[in-house]
Amino acid sequence: MATTRLEILLSDQVNQRPEALAAAEGRTTTDVFRRAIALYMLVKKQEKAGARLQFANGDQVETLVSI
Repeated sequence: MATTRLEILLSDQVNQRPEALAAAEGRTTTDVFRRAIALYMLVKKQEKAGARLQFANGDQVETLVSI
């Protein structure tokens, strides 16, 4: 499998978010980005098929219109 190196420049404030997620899950920040990209690809595929992303909390449902 071929690999490619990706460098992302983030402000310290923005960088804290993926680092916090990684620490909370016992993962690396690279893994957080891989999972985020995989989720994004899944959402876009379902969106093209006419599905929509919704978050439900009891009787409250929030629809995410666009990603």
